Amino acid sequence: MKLASLLAGASMLCLAAAAASADDLAFLKNVDHGDGPFKIGFSNGFIGNAWRAQHVEGVEKAAAELKEAGLVSDVIVVNSTSGASGQIAQINSLLAQGIDALVINPVSAEPLMPIVQRAVDSGVLVVVADNPLPMDNVLNVSLDHTQYWGISTEWLIDAIGGKGNIVAIEGLAGNTANDWRVRARDAVLAEHPDVTLLSSVIGGWDQAQAREAMAGLLTAYGDQINGVLIQEVMNEGAIRAYKAAGVAVPPLTGDYVLSYLKLWKADPELQSVAVANPPGVGSDALRITVELLSGGTLDTEKLVANPLNADFSNTILIPEPYVVEREANTTRPWCSEQVKCISLDEAIALLDGQSDAASLDSTLTQDEVRALYFK
Repeated sequence: MKLASLLAGASMLCLAAAAASADDLAFLKNVDHGDGPFKIGFSNGFIGNAWRAQHVEGVEKAAAELKEAGLVSDVIVVNSTSGASGQIAQINSLLAQGIDALVINPVSAEPLMPIVQRAVDSGVLVVVADNPLPMDNVLNVSLDHTQYWGISTEWLIDAIGGKGNIVAIEGLAGNTANDWRVRARDAVLAEHPDVTLLSSVIGGWDQAQAREAMAGLLTAYGDQINGVLIQEVMNEGAIRAYKAAGVAVPPLTGDYVLSYLKLWKADPELQSVAVANPPGVGSDALRITVELLSGGTLDTEKLVANPLNADFSNTILIPEPYVVEREANTTRPWCSEQVKCISLDEAIALLDGQSDAASLDSTLTQDEVRALYFK
């Protein structure tokens, strides 16, 4: 089963789970908070890299627009730098401020579920951005991480000729998006018995940690490594480890930040791909939250199965907007109207004038949120 079949199977599961009516959806019981404007808390569980910084900046920009439009009185943004315990303390503080809704990007699922349940029990609408929770009384607004690492894995297998040895560098241990990606990777690898995963290690979505991890993999496996499967933020660190070791870089899945795209452009020998995982999912989740509080009627046919518990139909999946190769290849099975296959030059042009840390992004306006997800 190739990636296209994996994604099709996931889509069928999602559609099968999406038959619930609005009356069946537990997360909608807390949408009625009057006419507004509304006070919303946004809890971001990790702020250790440029992606998260752009994620939060997008939320703050959307919040300013919503405030100017008179839809919100305040959006209180907090960022945890001390894991689940810090995020729990911050959510307690947000609840004490009388918020109408909580938008949360949880650092991990299990430790956060009790405090999220407390928020729901207190009458607060809870919308989960990016990293889903396996609860039926929240709305998950998540990026499609099956696409993200499924496409990356399929590309790498093709790049090494369908056989050989690869290593993987994952993101943050225990993070739900990371775990979801690993499941997608393993599902693709299971269909390619001629490809061996020598080792999969944690990189923490940190360049320095990834460089150290890659150096360790090179020490352990050396020229046995035919390809490197690595999540975003860490890719330049892995390349530095190769250069420090004086070893040619094999096919390596890449990043969608401008600095990496420039590095890739400058090295014609580098075989890479970038699947854009947009930070704008945070602002999309905020806008969906405001639309719910404002009395919008959710189109339940747009809901798919909870990625962590398929018994719940309470998730909106935001597709990955771009797949970047050196030359655009629109014949790839993952290309679609929603997932655009573009060239490296096109990707760099989309980020023209932005900082080297900027990620390829895609965000929705309030009108687009209404048109896509509401009746």
